[in-house]
Amino acid sequence: MAGAAVTSGRLAAVPTFTIYAVLRATAAVDDATVEAVAATLRPGDGELRVWREPDRSALRASTESDAADLGSALEQARALGDELLERCSGDVLEAAALSDDDSLVWRAWL
Repeated sequence: MAGAAVTSGRLAAVPTFTIYAVLRATAAVDDATVEAVAATLRPGDGELRVWREPDRSALRASTESDAADLGSALEQARALGDELLERCSGDVLEAAALSDDDSLVWRAWL
């Protein structure tokens, strides 16, 4: 998976990662909450997906992100978690970055 960036007039490969975050909401998450979060979280991001878990307390979001490396992508995943938290009260439980070959996960100690 690779995007492109211009460097000195040439195109250089920039890795693309899938990032996601999981938030445990303080109240049950219904379809209206999912729709409200999806409408305001990263407007214009065509890759963004927001959904709830069957138990209705977990809210998840994922998207694609360009980053220099897996560690940088994980920081972007944590930022995605913070953005979820701004829109729905709860605790960010997990953030992760995934490439075709590897993954890096951050988990909260609650």
